[in-house]
Amino acid sequence: MNIIEGENLSYDYVSFEKKSGFKGSLKDLFKREKITVNAVKNLNFTVEKGKIVGLLGANGAGKTTLIKLMTGILTPSSGKINCIGHTPMFREEKYLSRIGMMLGQKSQLVWDLPARDTLELLKMIYRINTSDFTERLEKLTEMLSLESKINIPVRKLSLGERIKFELICSVIHNPELLFLDEPTIGIDILSQNKIYDFLLEINRIYGTTIILTSHNTKDITALAKEVLIMKNGEFIYSGEVKELRILTDKDISYTLSTNKDINPYIGEKGKCERTGYCRYKLNVHSADELGNLNFKIVSSVQEDASDLDYILSTIYSGE
Repeated sequence: MNIIEGENLSYDYVSFEKKSGFKGSLKDLFKREKITVNAVKNLNFTVEKGKIVGLLGANGAGKTTLIKLMTGILTPSSGKINCIGHTPMFREEKYLSRIGMMLGQKSQLVWDLPARDTLELLKMIYRINTSDFTERLEKLTEMLSLESKINIPVRKLSLGERIKFELICSVIHNPELLFLDEPTIGIDILSQNKIYDFLLEINRIYGTTIILTSHNTKDITALAKEVLIMKNGEFIYSGEVKELRILTDKDISYTLSTNKDINPYIGEKGKCERTGYCRYKLNVHSADELGNLNFKIVSSVQEDASDLDYILSTIYSGE
């Protein structure tokens, strides 16, 4: 079942050129040069319910614009988009109550008040039953180890603690669809891992569909199995993370262990190198080439971690 469907979706930003100087200002009074930027171009896509999908692209690729179209902040210039059976641009209460959104550089929390005060306000906005709110808040703060921080003024919290509370604010009403824009920006590794565990858990328990944008590739490898990659307002890739390598010439590296100190690869010479006693490193362009291994002497095959940063930078630059 698809929870999001986009059909020929486009959005154009329109602005006007401002000439410099007094004479330029006078000319602008009578005639201004219009500038149109095609931020999103004729997109067709679907997202299945319950998936965690990474939305990737270099700065200016159109990611945030697409999220704003899906949440109803922006109205499409042309085309259609349907989210949970609603048209986002109408901003119906029934739709807005079923989605959550967290922007890494925007805050819902009030600086001088405890996070509990903001959450109590959200309880009233979303009309959450008191018993449900109390139970859910206890569970969410426990999952993120924030039980002792909820009554402390936000200004006294660490960046990681504030980000975690921002996340709780975005899911306190148990949304079916969650949009996260740079959720781990600027926080330490331990806090990142805590957030990953949290998001995976709410996805597993509640079936929450998550759309995630990030320049931190660890966010993608930890959470998303599928990605949509944008460039100049268009999708250049839609599919599984593990298949991204097909867009580049980067080889797959495997570490092999053998029960005999003999090169186990019977294919092209030079692809498999000895790195130690009964240990070899194999570089191939496709997993199909593993068929050239002599499995009578291979005791283990382990794929090395993909260099997603390298792969994405190659894709973004078009090299």
